[in-house]
Amino acid sequence: MDVSYVEELITVREASKQSGRNMETVRRWIWSGKLPAQKLGNQLFIKRTDLRRFLNGLSVNKHGAQDKVESIERAVALQKRIRARTGTDFDISALIEESRRRHSL
Repeated sequence: MDVSYVEELITVREASKQSGRNMETVRRWIWSGKLPAQKLGNQLFIKRTDLRRFLNGLSVNKHGAQDKVESIERAVALQKRIRARTGTDFDISALIEESRRRHSL
């Protein structure tokens, strides 16, 4: 394997430190296909250039607050559509909490 290629690779821990995010967040980016990575043995490795490109994309897209607002707006719209179809009044956050409790047992 080319030495310069190996030097280009960083671990999830290093990517976490460079991005200022939790290691689990970095893994979620990888698992969702947003951040390319490769597995060597039992460990995931990321190219420094891929991480840089991904992080630059996050800052350009203002990822975070705007996405959260849009997600909430979509959830509220979905809740209204379900209420209109079923005539049932429900609290989506209570349903989510109940589901989490059942799955954690």
